[in-house]
Formats: sequence, structure tokens, C-alpha cells
Amino acid sequence: MQDNKPIDRDIDIGIAERSIHRVHELIHTVFTQPAGAQAALQALMPQFSPEFSMVTTTGRLVGLDDVEQMFRRAAGQRPGLEISVSDMQPVWRDAAGLAMRYLETHRLDGVETSRRSVVILKRAGQGVLWDYLHETALG
Repeated sequence: MQDNKPIDRDIDIGIAERSIHRVHELIHTVFTQPAGAQAALQALMPQFSPEFSMVTTTGRLVGLDDVEQMFRRAAGQRPGLEISVSDMQPVWRDAAGLAMRYLETHRLDGVETSRRSVVILKRAGQGVLWDYLHETALG
């Protein structure tokens, strides 16, 4: 039986925010914990749709396989890295998904870098899958 209730926008935003935090927690584990990197990677990759693509901070367009290989190469290589996510705002939504903008900041060895990102999340079951990500480095 199909439920025709209107979509609760606050719940959608909450699901999106939790997904953004969860993905970054897993990325942090992949980068910082050699012993836990493989388990984190196994939990991370299903968060992305098979069609996932992204534009990196350098402007390179990459697909899901490229992203997975990057994580595998970087696994455990950045002990001490801190990642924070803030300023999350919905920028678009429809019945199939939503787009969220957020600020991502990395701190490592006294150096801080930030990027403004927009992620398009597709609804999938009770959650969302990451379908597209565009990152812009902040100077």
C-alpha cells in the first residue's frame, strides 16, 4: 500500500545531515586509522550510488571507482587529521532527493584547509545515497 502523505521536509533534512556527518566520520577513519581503515571503507562505499561522480577541489571530474581507489591509497596515511563539517543548508529538493551545501574543514599538522561542497542525495529506502558531489576549495 502506498502512503500518500506529504514529505516532511525536516525529516528529509535530518536524514541528509546525518548522512553527511556519517560519511565524513567514515572518511576520517579511513584516513587516520590503519587498523580500522578497511572496515570503514567497506561501510563507506555503499553510501554512494553506483552512478556517483564528483568534481574535486582541483576541478577534476572523477567517478566512483576513482574515489574508491583514492581512499584505498590514502588509508591510514593521515594520522592526526581532523575533519569538521558545518553550515549545512538545503539548496534544492524534489520527490527523488535533495541537495545540501556544507563547509568541510581539514586540520593536519597545524595547517587548515576548507572547502564549500554541494552534495546531491537520492532517496533510497529510509535513507539517502550520495549521487554527486562538487567541492570548491576556499582560499
